[in-house]
Amino acid sequence: MASSKAKRARKRGPVVAITGLEGRDNPYPGCAVARALRAARGDALELLGFAYEPTLTGSFRRDLFDAVYLTPLPGDPAAVLLRRLFEIHAAHPIDVLIPALDSELPLFANHRAEIEARGIRMLIPSADAVKKRYKQRLPAWAARHGIASPRTEVVTDPTTFWKQPEWTFPCWLKGSLADAVRVDDEAEALAVYWRLAARWGYPVLAQMPVIGEEFDVCAVARRGGDAAALITIRKTVVSSAGKAIGAQVVDDPAVRAVAHKILRALEWEGPLELELMREASSGRLHLIEINARFPAWVGVTHDMGLNLPDIALRLALGEALPAPREARTGTTFFRTSHTTLSGVEALSELLADGRLIHKP
Repeated sequence: MASSKAKRARKRGPVVAITGLEGRDNPYPGCAVARALRAARGDALELLGFAYEPTLTGSFRRDLFDAVYLTPLPGDPAAVLLRRLFEIHAAHPIDVLIPALDSELPLFANHRAEIEARGIRMLIPSADAVKKRYKQRLPAWAARHGIASPRTEVVTDPTTFWKQPEWTFPCWLKGSLADAVRVDDEAEALAVYWRLAARWGYPVLAQMPVIGEEFDVCAVARRGGDAAALITIRKTVVSSAGKAIGAQVVDDPAVRAVAHKILRALEWEGPLELELMREASSGRLHLIEINARFPAWVGVTHDMGLNLPDIALRLALGEALPAPREARTGTTFFRTSHTTLSGVEALSELLADGRLIHKP
């Protein structure tokens, strides 16, 4: 143990813990955040992965993480999650924690003072800002701030909701924390409703579609909602769940203006992803969703010339930011999968010890 601590003491850079290590069908952002930080800093930092389930594929990315620790599920009681966080911190002191899942933000925002009192820094929004962008609250919040958004309703009774004469298909059904599924008729809507409720809990929301061009804005904001950096992409290839499989960096002043307006209205701090649609018939921008974390494509921002995770880390550490710059307009990316070689002994170690040390 002493030699291990000595090795860590000789590290030149910070120790950064990252959550959200799932890398399968609909990947979480954790590995992408780690990839961007490695690209920016190489081995001049130590990356810890937090995995709530031992088979999350990012746990075995020894090219990204120095060590991985098992943690409770995001929905577990706060006392359980905090106890585990502080256990890990006692054994492996953490400088910065970067939550990569929407479901974690309420807990970390509510217990920010307690966590930061232990010396763990975070760049996250206030608990009030987190609540404002909840899916069921977003349309009313957007209307108050003069921002267009599509009609969205909580599905209170899935057997009668679709009888409303003003509700038409196709539409989107959305889980309370994540997931969006397009449904084309009442039978499909009923089946998807129960599937989303079983996975994400209540409420389940229905949202009318907006036909037009799809944009994502990924931003990093200082406290108060001032954008330290942002990148706008136009989706060119979209999955059945509306996720960007292929996209291009664009310079769109109207999209940028809406993004700045939203950040200031929320008084946001930290990473944020905005999903926007430009309606083909009117040219009007509609706010579809606000995700309180980095998107899963953020790993390529280093190659775009504007490494957003590294900017977030600099803000959390109080480091100077690089000279203002923009992502390279026209840069195109396509998302691919990554296959990692590992052995059953790695999974066994994670299961037995609750941790997996890649680089002792």
